[in-house]
Amino acid sequence: MKKVFVILAICFMAVMPAAAQSVGYVDTEKILSCIQEYLDAQNELNTLAEKYKAEIQNDVDAIDALYRDYMNRKSSLSAAQQQAKENEIIAKEKAVKEKEDNYFGEKGVLTKRSEKLISPIQEVVEEAIQKVAESRGCSIVLDLTVTTGIVYKNPKYDLTNAVIDYLR
Repeated sequence: MKKVFVILAICFMAVMPAAAQSVGYVDTEKILSCIQEYLDAQNELNTLAEKYKAEIQNDVDAIDALYRDYMNRKSSLSAAQQQAKENEIIAKEKAVKEKEDNYFGEKGVLTKRSEKLISPIQEVVEEAIQKVAESRGCSIVLDLTVTTGIVYKNPKYDLTNAVIDYLR
């Protein structure tokens, strides 16, 4: 009997901390869409990306035209001239790849600009989420924007609007 009581007490003590924890969730996409600085930053980044895409597409189109011209004139060119044209096309393709990496790569212009514009806003949002979560007694907050596999969510635990209100 004593063993059963001890086992029940241990089980009860193990369940108590789990019941005391509160979980909340937020939709950071919705939160960010309410922040004008974020929307302005996104517009700037989209404009910059479109500009870079157009620039790269112009270069690709020029290379395609150069290649078509080469293919049309290939039979009338000497072997040395053919090799020179092929090398020119390859060099231009390589230059376009480097330009694309410079604009869109991991350490590219667009990535750096995004970090400069978006990171401060994300920090403010994270701090607001933390403050709201602490005020509501939440020990865990999930982000619906990045969390997959959520089958059910109770609106009672949605902190999104509280975070938006906190940021205003």
